[in-house]
Amino acid sequence: MRLRYHQQHVKGANIYLALFSVISENSVIMDYVEDAITIHDPVSDRLWTIPRERVTSLMADVSERWVANVIVPETVCRAMIPLPFLEPIATEKGYVLSLCAIFMRHAAPQWAPLVMGPASRNCALRIACRDTRTGQPAIWVNHRYSESILVTALAKLGFPEVRPNLKVDFARDADGQTVLFDTRDGEIQLQLKENAQREPGQAFATTQEFEDYFTAGVRSYGPGREPRTATMVDLHKNSDNHFAPMPQFAGVLTTAQGAWPVDSVYRTVNGLYEWRYEGDVAY
Repeated sequence: MRLRYHQQHVKGANIYLALFSVISENSVIMDYVEDAITIHDPVSDRLWTIPRERVTSLMADVSERWVANVIVPETVCRAMIPLPFLEPIATEKGYVLSLCAIFMRHAAPQWAPLVMGPASRNCALRIACRDTRTGQPAIWVNHRYSESILVTALAKLGFPEVRPNLKVDFARDADGQTVLFDTRDGEIQLQLKENAQREPGQAFATTQEFEDYFTAGVRSYGPGREPRTATMVDLHKNSDNHFAPMPQFAGVLTTAQGAWPVDSVYRTVNGLYEWRYEGDVAY
């Protein structure tokens, strides 16, 4: 393993760059040089150099985790889940599609110090499921997205794909805060408005009921690299943080499958998480 700083001369300026850094929504050019991958952002003119080491696990120091839930028809969940052994789990009020947003202070692969990792904001659609082969809870994650350009290297280093170019915007006016998540590929757009009118959430009677539902299961499945395959990623929570409701937020979640009013929003802070890639499964 080689962890080192690189000095790059870019447009007449000497810039010392650590192993990782942070960037938002800019185009990327990826070059391969000997034992490293370099990622150049032409807009900021920054250059990142990443060792060509296999990534099997990602650690993250998380500042915030937001979850926005919508109630959807059963057919929507079944259309999104291709695995025949995953059965979506319904609440008393119906099936739930969640957007999970994770704000990371630092994130790094297993071979790098966590404090060297970049900050980023990330999101994914998820559906709580039951694995009919074992009876155990599981999760279907449709695709993972990030605002960090560096995620373009992950698939090259053996980790499941994370798509870049997520746009996240927090704005505040006299009426309160507005939150936007937009993957800009037609897959996800979440708009939340503080102090907007909405009916009380129906999907979960209590915060504990939501937390039990949302945190059940360690293993998630997602789209694989090859046809009729799915990736397996286990999420290990290494902290004792809990969710709190945010009833002051209302909004709409729009996906490729449709648009629905937000039923409920929850938030937790200061978590430590690890995502372990456990291989692929054919179906």
